[in-house]
Amino acid sequence: MRLRVAAGMILLLAAAGAVVGAHAPDDYVPPTSDAFVKAIRAYPFTANAERRAKIRLGVPQLKRCMASADVRRLLADPDFGYIAWKSGTHGKEPAQLIWHYVLEKKTATETEPSASVVVWFDTNAKLQTVAVHGARDIESNVSRTGTKCT
Repeated sequence: MRLRVAAGMILLLAAAGAVVGAHAPDDYVPPTSDAFVKAIRAYPFTANAERRAKIRLGVPQLKRCMASADVRRLLADPDFGYIAWKSGTHGKEPAQLIWHYVLEKKTATETEPSASVVVWFDTNAKLQTVAVHGARDIESNVSRTGTKCT
């Protein structure tokens, strides 16, 4: 039964990715948040030192309008991601693609966010915004330039 649910989720994400992928050159589909949480063996969770270092070094190099494939080269694959849909379209028109890079996660269900980096892309898979939670050393290095993507 779990295998069927997992296979169904993969097909659903692939279909969702295809909708966004119609506009995007990078056809990568990240794992779901449920898959990420299920993979955590013990809490508090902390990403390994190599991954934390790659994220900390990569975030300051992110630039608005950068392709999602370039973001993956700098930060590695996200821990999880999802598509945000335009309101009123009943899940038919994507608005953004959102990726999460988790540095630490205190508990399975949190009321206070742990250390993470969240990256938003437009429907053309171009970087729009980066937000950092719980890691001030990274946050101060995030570019806030208002470049318009073409």
